Amino acid sequence: MIRSAPISRFNRLRPIAGACLLGAAAACASINGTQSADQATNGTVSNGQFRLTGVPAPLASRANALLQTGEPAPRSVLEKRNRAQSLARSVEDLLASEGYLAVEVLPEEMTTLDGSSELLVRPGPVFTIATVNLLGADPIDADTRQAIESALAKLPAGSSVRTVDVERIEAEIISLLQARGYAFASSPGIDALASRQDANVEITYTVSPGPLVRLGDLESDETDPRSQKAIQVLKTWEDGATYNPRTVDRLRSRLRSSGLYEGIGVVISEEPDPEGYHTVSLTLAEAKPRSVSFGVTASTTEGVGADAQWERRNITGRADKVTVRAEAATLSRSFTGIYERPNIGRFGRTLSAEAGVRQEETQAYDLDGFKVGATLAQPFTRQLTLSVGAAVDLTRITDQRSRIFLGEREQVTFSIPVTANYSDVGDPLDPQEGIRGFATVESGVSVGEGTPGYTRMQVSGATYRKIADNLVAAVRAEYGAFTGSNAVPTDRLFFAGGGGTVRGYEYQSLSPTDQFGEFLGGRSLFSASAELRWRRSERFGYAAFIDAGAASDDTGSVFGEAKASIGFGVRYYPGFGPIRFDVAAPLNKRDGDAPLQIYVSIGQAF
Repeated sequence: MIRSAPISRFNRLRPIAGACLLGAAAACASINGTQSADQATNGTVSNGQFRLTGVPAPLASRANALLQTGEPAPRSVLEKRNRAQSLARSVEDLLASEGYLAVEVLPEEMTTLDGSSELLVRPGPVFTIATVNLLGADPIDADTRQAIESALAKLPAGSSVRTVDVERIEAEIISLLQARGYAFASSPGIDALASRQDANVEITYTVSPGPLVRLGDLESDETDPRSQKAIQVLKTWEDGATYNPRTVDRLRSRLRSSGLYEGIGVVISEEPDPEGYHTVSLTLAEAKPRSVSFGVTASTTEGVGADAQWERRNITGRADKVTVRAEAATLSRSFTGIYERPNIGRFGRTLSAEAGVRQEETQAYDLDGFKVGATLAQPFTRQLTLSVGAAVDLTRITDQRSRIFLGEREQVTFSIPVTANYSDVGDPLDPQEGIRGFATVESGVSVGEGTPGYTRMQVSGATYRKIADNLVAAVRAEYGAFTGSNAVPTDRLFFAGGGGTVRGYEYQSLSPTDQFGEFLGGRSLFSASAELRWRRSERFGYAAFIDAGAASDDTGSVFGEAKASIGFGVRYYPGFGPIRFDVAAPLNKRDGDAPLQIYVSIGQAF
């Protein structure tokens, strides 16, 4: 807020017509005499009902925007006069905000509705900055005072008095103070003393920094001791740390990410405790503890599918949750239960335990399985999370190998996966900027048909860049390698083709085959995609893409065996993420390949 002392009609650097400060009455009288020089470079803008004459050329387009209100023609002379007065005040505000503090807009006398009525703009001179001063900074430490002086230097003497610049510096000063520990810093306003004679303004900023705040205990209105303990893990400072707005923002972010609260209030006590620390108090409004979600997919390669998920949060008061997930599709079915216990000992450390059954019926193999496992994950930065797990997987598989030997393969596989996830994208369903990366190494041994061991490695990454306002370029690449015996369950090997790797080809059809043309799992995998995504409007967008990839028995030949496809897609944005409709065609068409494949799902392809 900017205040003047004592200037009539001076509100947020409003015009000062009718008031003379630091100048003689003769100087006031001479203001209008300067108009002839200004008028030569000023123009006229009109909307048919009113025309503004004398608008400074650099502000003509903005003044014209004030005229384009879309209102119907006035129905009476009185209404036309009232509109003219309102327009005059708006134009005065516009010009005053750009330094024309002595501006006057004078509507002509209106006695009829006919014709276009003139509003004469007398802008006067552009006022400049004479001096910039700061009051109330005595209690501030020297480093902070120097930072504030650097901010004030952005308003040099002789520069135009623009409202947006003056108010931005005030906000910057308060932000500097708060970032350096003065949590209660405020400003009662900006004093601006204007001189008509010199056409300049003396600006004085006043600050009330308050005490340097050091943070102490974190308190909440939770009554359950277990919830109180869980909230303490979310604390983002050590006792005695100097206040910083980002510290409190991180606390809010952690509370929000738990999914337990729909309302979060954070208050810092103004009075310190006996140790000199300020207590941080939370007021929390709990969100609904249960949620249900659904999804559908469809493609000409993998068929149709639907999934549903039920979630119950805060089971024991420690922000833990239980998730039950079910999926039914043409090629697979599954039912899984997951328990997650977050923030074990420190923020972000999460223990997940799951158990589930699944069934798959693909061209390469049929599988029935039951799996139990546990994973411990720890974020090291906001973007990077590392995890290690252990799993036991019981499978019954019929594949080409078991068909030859006239029997099913029943195996128990013990595995230890180590995984790294990196992501700095915003919306995971519709990334606009950033990078995503994933790497996992899984070592295991299968029991049931000998004891074959294996190591499976997989790395993938994607990058997203906005190359125009509504145009995003996205690139993805994936590589996998397998070492060990092929006698492990077939789903541990690699397959390519279909919606998850190379669109335009049948599911798993870019995988190794035997002499009978039956698909076998590969020991290496490569796939890559590039997309251009154009958001044409709020509801619709389009995409053009190219995919390439293959699975192979030979690590060295997987790139040479890669097949490519091109395609076009439509995106519909209902408000929760795009619904994707893609059509892809193979570029390396083989006998039996369809000319087109279609894919429908929620979210971008990657």
